[in-house]
Amino acid sequence: MHCDTLYECYETGKHLRENGLAIDKAKAAGYTHYAQVFALFCGAREPGYPAATPGRRCLLDVPPEKRLDMMLRTAREEFAANADWLTPCCSAAGFDAAAAQGKAAAFLGIEGADLLCYEGAVEKARDAGVRIVTITWNYENDYGTPAKLDQRRGLKPAGKALIRQLNAYGMLPDVSHLSEAGFWDVAETSTKPFVASHSNSRAVCGHFRNLTDAQFDALVQAGGMAGINIYGDFVKEGGACTPDDVVRHIEHFCARGGEAHLALGADLDGCDVLPQGIDTVADLPRIAEALLRRNYKESTVNGIFYENMATFLHRN
Repeated sequence: MHCDTLYECYETGKHLRENGLAIDKAKAAGYTHYAQVFALFCGAREPGYPAATPGRRCLLDVPPEKRLDMMLRTAREEFAANADWLTPCCSAAGFDAAAAQGKAAAFLGIEGADLLCYEGAVEKARDAGVRIVTITWNYENDYGTPAKLDQRRGLKPAGKALIRQLNAYGMLPDVSHLSEAGFWDVAETSTKPFVASHSNSRAVCGHFRNLTDAQFDALVQAGGMAGINIYGDFVKEGGACTPDDVVRHIEHFCARGGEAHLALGADLDGCDVLPQGIDTVADLPRIAEALLRRNYKESTVNGIFYENMATFLHRN
């Protein structure tokens, strides 16, 4: 469900076709149907972090309005350069058309609404095809506070207004990274389903970025989706983990009645500690193999890998 590839593209050039990262055309070629959310990363950094050295170009020092324009332009250029195998989508109809043509479906998201903190930004993002917005990354912004800083501080008034605007525009609020209080504010404010694009179970791994049982239950009740994250620190205390450890999160969520509300939110190209044997998107079937060894039905595996999110897109 989630990947930071397009942010990397800005710095390293066109490479969705072939690269040394976790995702490209060759690595995704083994899937009959492939869909991905490409995240435009807000570029937030810790307050007081030094700016780029004089004369050195740094995306993080560009004002949000220019940064968003640059990222959207990069997305257009990347998608156009890879039109033979990938097509941008902003609706369920586009998703179906991509599958019918045998192409990968590419959705745009924003990770960190810092990119939207100026008048007209949400409309610009919507018109450019952005359909998922993660409210915060790891640092506080105009809309709310991340789990990393303070679980007790919720959405700011601008954050609640943003949720209502996203609902009105058919864009999905994403609560991954958001504080617990912020999560509950989204659950109360949003009149439509929302997602946790890359978050696991805190009952299985006690990391602050993971969802409590109560949060996951509320997400399911709202008709939302949770993307299973394979970043080691979110999978198992200490970070060192295997595909079987990833399956523990899936099993826990399934036991709470959430089987139809799970997808893969791998965080590939957004993290550096992955389960043993998983280096790229081509290795994700190791998770399917671990599920099948536990006698999970093939329909359940297909749901987590594709069908659940396909159904969610059609409903929303």
